[in-house]
Amino acid sequence: MQQFEKPNFKIIFFLIVCITFSNGYSQIDSLRNILEDEKKSDSIRFKAINTYYLTNTYAQPDSVLVLINYHYDLAKEKKFIKEMAKALNEKSYAYYIKGDTKKSMEFLMQSIKLYEQLDEPLTLATLYSNIGNIYGEEKKYQEAVRYFNSSLEIFRKQGQKTGEARMLHNLGVIYNALDIYDVALTYLNKSLELNQKLNKEKETGGTFLEIGKVYYNKAEYYLAIELSKKALELLISKNNKFSTADCYFLISKSYHKLNQPEKAYDYIEKSLVIDYEIKNTSRIIQRLTLKANLIYESNLVDEAIKQAEEILKLVQSETINQLKADIYNLLYKCYKAKRNYSLSLSMNEQYIVYSDSVQIEKNKIVVIREAIQNEYDSKLYKNNLKSEKEKAALKVLQLKKTYTITIAAALIIFSVVFYFRSKIKKNQAKRELLLNEIEKLKNNANKGLIVDSNKFELNREKIERAINRKLNETDWTVLNVLLEDPVITNIEIAEKVFMSVDGIGSSLRRMYEYFNIKESKYKKISLLLEAIKISNNSNKIA
Repeated sequence: MQQFEKPNFKIIFFLIVCITFSNGYSQIDSLRNILEDEKKSDSIRFKAINTYYLTNTYAQPDSVLVLINYHYDLAKEKKFIKEMAKALNEKSYAYYIKGDTKKSMEFLMQSIKLYEQLDEPLTLATLYSNIGNIYGEEKKYQEAVRYFNSSLEIFRKQGQKTGEARMLHNLGVIYNALDIYDVALTYLNKSLELNQKLNKEKETGGTFLEIGKVYYNKAEYYLAIELSKKALELLISKNNKFSTADCYFLISKSYHKLNQPEKAYDYIEKSLVIDYEIKNTSRIIQRLTLKANLIYESNLVDEAIKQAEEILKLVQSETINQLKADIYNLLYKCYKAKRNYSLSLSMNEQYIVYSDSVQIEKNKIVVIREAIQNEYDSKLYKNNLKSEKEKAALKVLQLKKTYTITIAAALIIFSVVFYFRSKIKKNQAKRELLLNEIEKLKNNANKGLIVDSNKFELNREKIERAINRKLNETDWTVLNVLLEDPVITNIEIAEKVFMSVDGIGSSLRRMYEYFNIKESKYKKISLLLEAIKISNNSNKIA
């Protein structure tokens, strides 16, 4: 086994100071004093390291990475499995902040492997939710929702309200990414209310930011700005530079939409200052592209070209297609404005390539959104059903109590009535007996008696057989246009097939009836899904 070598503290802290620049050295000096003091216990040293993470991982991931290596080696030398796992988890956080999801997942799985040796279900639930965060960043939304729901269930069973609030927040983020805004707001507001009840106001900064993003997506830009500024105060107090930069970017985008370029430019610059510190390349490309667009819209085309060409140098193979499409579109507009048509055409071709890829991704997300929405609706229905059953059971219990009291009271009354009636009847019987006896004596005296609940193609033949009718050419054409773009508008379909919008509406209404489409929110998608099911599986509508 390799012998543990005592680290050179001077080198460690020199690297940390170099990376943190002018952020103040009081916390670093305090940490150094603790780690260099050999009289301090191991528990005090590890506590000092973990305290440093709380205020620096989201602000200075590079400086934290330097300390993490020391933390892990020290824990390994002392054979403290829990501290080794903490160090690996913190390393996963740091790479997540830097935008490297592959490394983040790698170290997270190593941390989970160590934690599985310990009996800490709540910690494991947190780590599993971190897997969900990574999947969310990679747009693997179904997997993310699955992990968040699993962790949420564990936190609720354990009565861990802080973890519950965090999972509600995470679920809200995913539903916002899927454009299911009402559900996103439901989760985010529940998270907000729960943290406020727990008196954890400082933990609500990220939630206010995410609610602001929902309202930005709903084109309510003033509200998005208001919520972002509210989030800023809380995030800055926590030294969460990662989310602070996100706040500045959201405010900048909102001012851009409101046609206030000077304010938009000011806030994008604030975001970039932090983004360069964190060194998250994707975020830097995203922010710089907005900045270059602002310059272009100010008629400074040469400067915009210069900026855009520099951004293009940052683009890598793993850069997401949306960012590539945005920068090529900007260059296309810039070169076109300068009448450099050959370069403009070249940029437009690149834009089309990546734009098409983005559209394919969106089409896939449409299906994922539908599945997740259905899953949510099903879960909501079950929860409502459970709630109704619980209410019914409570009502039955209350009715039983009422019935018991009523029956007891009735029995008492009945007993009293029965007693008195019996007594009366006895008296009456006795009276009748006497009367009869008198009558009998009279009769005797007179001597008498008295008696009294990869490119898919639709199969027209199967479809027509399933719906038991022939599709006309217009309907068939519209159906194939939907296959290309399930979220296309009626106006866009009309332009593609050279028909009126009314004609397209009429065609779609016919097919809704043919395919028995009842769902009202996503009728066109439901229509297409039915057509695909028929083409793939059988001659009947599923």
